[in-house]
This record gives sequence, structure tokens and C-alpha cells, in this order.
Amino acid sequence: MLIRLIQMNISIPEKILYGLIMIFALMLSFSIHEFMHAFAADRLGDPTPRNMGRLTLNPLAHMDPTGTILLLLAGFGWGKPVMYNPNRLNKLKSPRLMNIMVHLAGVTGNFILALLSGIIATLITCIASGRIASGSNASIAVSTVILAFTYTEQFSLMLLAFNLLPIPPLDGFHVLEELLPYRIRSTEGYHKFEMFSPYAIWVLFLMSNFSGFNILGTVITLIETPFAMFISFICGLIMIPFGL
Repeated sequence: MLIRLIQMNISIPEKILYGLIMIFALMLSFSIHEFMHAFAADRLGDPTPRNMGRLTLNPLAHMDPTGTILLLLAGFGWGKPVMYNPNRLNKLKSPRLMNIMVHLAGVTGNFILALLSGIIATLITCIASGRIASGSNASIAVSTVILAFTYTEQFSLMLLAFNLLPIPPLDGFHVLEELLPYRIRSTEGYHKFEMFSPYAIWVLFLMSNFSGFNILGTVITLIETPFAMFISFICGLIMIPFGL
């Protein structure tokens, strides 16, 4: 991501501004995602994430150094997974349901963040439209804030879609895993699949960068499209009273 930013034909101050906005959006998106995992596990009875300091919105608690650097440089990375003990979840009768809730909490948080970011960006655009002179300091400040929330919406949706991929160790796989019969999950073949299939993400990433066809990006776009359409619909409704 930052590599592409550096290659863009814009001034250095603009590159710095865009870079700071990207970092803000990424840190917020990752923090919400991991915090929601920790929050769900904690509310369902397991204090492990709280004891490990993960029940916080502090991005430093959720950033994996290698994953963060790769994400900033190449647009592909990961955060530090939230550890929890499934055996300590006790607020509901169904262990599988509680595990699914914990695994879906992260993407749910990303969707809420994307929705709120879209709404805020839309409201600011509608309120500021025609009221602030173009090119003024106020106009630049408003545009920067709108861009920050727009990037946050986009990154949150991207993170949501990526984590819904049914590949270990992503949330989408763990949700499907909870729906599988135990006799399948306990086989040696299944454990080998779980061990080696994460490399599929790297294969897709490398193929997307060197084959000329962004397979991973296309799949992520397909997954995030219905969520993005819903947010666009809500934002469109907000614009109606403003005559935009």
C-alpha cells in the first residue's frame, strides 16, 4: 500500500497526509476487529483475553509486527490473534454457538465500523456542501476528515471480507469448522488440511501479484460487495433530505 503511495504522482506533503490517513484507518480497523473478539469471549465467560490485555482499543495491543509491516508495504497482512479458552465459555447452552459468536465478532465489529464511517463521511459531506469555500483551510480540513472516514470504511470492509475466507486460520474457516461433525474434525486428514492450508493464502497473494490477475482481490471484492451495497443504500437515504 505504501509502496503504491510512494509511486503515485503527487507531492510529498500529500503522500505524507495519505500515508497518515491509511495508517489511522488500518489501526482503527484492526483494533476494532481484535477488540470485538476479546469482548465477545469475555462476555461469554472467558476472561483470558482480558487477562492478556486484549480487551482494549489500543492498537499496540493488537498489532503483529510482521503482519503490520507487510500490510503497510504490500497491502497484505494480519493482526495478532486473540487467544481464548473455548472450555470457559459458559453463558449459553451451546458451545458451538458461543464459538461461532466469538469468531464472527471481529467481522461484525468491522461492519459496524464501516457503516458508521460511511454515515459520518456522508453527513459531513452533506453539511459542508456549499457552505465552505473551496480551497480554504476549512475546506482542506473537512476533506481530510472525510477521506479518513472513507478509507476507514474501505479498510474495514476489506478486513471483513478477508477474514470471511474459509481458509485457516481465518474466522470464516473457524465458523465452518464449528458446523462440521466431530468425526470429520478429528480425522488425520482434516488436521493435515488445517496445518497446510494457510499456505493457500500466500499462494493466492503471490499469484495475484505475479500472474496479472488479482485472484485474492477479486474474491475479497465479491465478498465485500453486498456489505458495501447496504452501506451505500443507507448513505443514499441520508443524502435525500439534503437534496443531494
